[in-house]
Amino acid sequence: MTKPTLLIISVGQLGTNILEAVARAGLFDRIVIAGRDGQLARERANSAMIGAGLEGAYPDIKAAELDVGSPSFVNDIRSLSPDFVLTTASLMPWWKVDESSAPKLPFGGYVSLHLSLARLFRDRLADADLSAKWINASYPDVVNPVLAKTGFGPLCGLGNVQEPIPKIVHGLCAELNVRPSQVRVRLVAQHAFEYYVFSEDAGGQPPPHLLHAEVNGEDRTALAEEILFRPFAFRYDQFFNRVTASAAVEALAALTSSKPSFVHMPGVLGLVGGYPVTVDGEVIRLDLHHDWTEADAHDVNLRSLRWEGIDTIEEDGTIVFTQEAQIAFRTLLGRPVERLHLDNAQDHAERILAAL
Repeated sequence: MTKPTLLIISVGQLGTNILEAVARAGLFDRIVIAGRDGQLARERANSAMIGAGLEGAYPDIKAAELDVGSPSFVNDIRSLSPDFVLTTASLMPWWKVDESSAPKLPFGGYVSLHLSLARLFRDRLADADLSAKWINASYPDVVNPVLAKTGFGPLCGLGNVQEPIPKIVHGLCAELNVRPSQVRVRLVAQHAFEYYVFSEDAGGQPPPHLLHAEVNGEDRTALAEEILFRPFAFRYDQFFNRVTASAAVEALAALTSSKPSFVHMPGVLGLVGGYPVTVDGEVIRLDLHHDWTEADAHDVNLRSLRWEGIDTIEEDGTIVFTQEAQIAFRTLLGRPVERLHLDNAQDHAERILAAL
């Protein structure tokens, strides 16, 4: 049976880590890594080809020079004929933002660095009129719903809500002497949440979330909640991209499976934050615990946005920042910023880049 083609648009740290992980996963017959720097893309492709081969995996791995701002982009991406397109790029990755000596914004204050590129790609992808499924790994908890409110958005995102699940499963297995297959976890949470889970002392009140855990059908939510917030030595550096690459493999395995798959995903169905879902071919459905309504779950994630400096996202996709974020904008840019809309995201991003 022929397996699909994956196009990864980014030769940066996250895109490269995803390429290396997916090359070994046996999910795709053909993988293309693409970016504006064609030479770097070829180097990344060749490295993945050798590494995967040493581990017994031999997908067809190719490189392509692809620039979303180029007049040839539409024809270039059509010629690659992908079944899945995965985008990871931002105008400045989080680790470079962290390295800057400029005054810091809450994480959501940098949303334009992700949103401006995603909007440009969305518009060019529409011109290409491909049937490929689009997966966005760049702040999907916020970027995906904004795009969905202003046209079409990605099918889903990667990471974030997926990443705390193994901590819970490992902990329950150790405490109760059970196997991972005996554990079932459902988590509703937004991007800000995992910083309170992967920390030795995050401090303060964690963002709102919903959690339910069962072991052999027995409710073990209280123990799972305690495990979730146990001190956890963790370093946020470029190696963290490897964790997100594993999340990518999990999500892509569900999306390419011939059977319905239960998984967690951020940025699905035009909703803010992340949710437990069932993936069945091209259809993604929320798979919430029976005590939770969709409205409850979405409200939890909307309220969590405030931990990242975003007060709300309006029906037209306008992002409204919290008072704390507005003050931080004044410190960085010399003036407060109350709102951000897709139409001024590029201009706003350029001002932030200049300040950084």
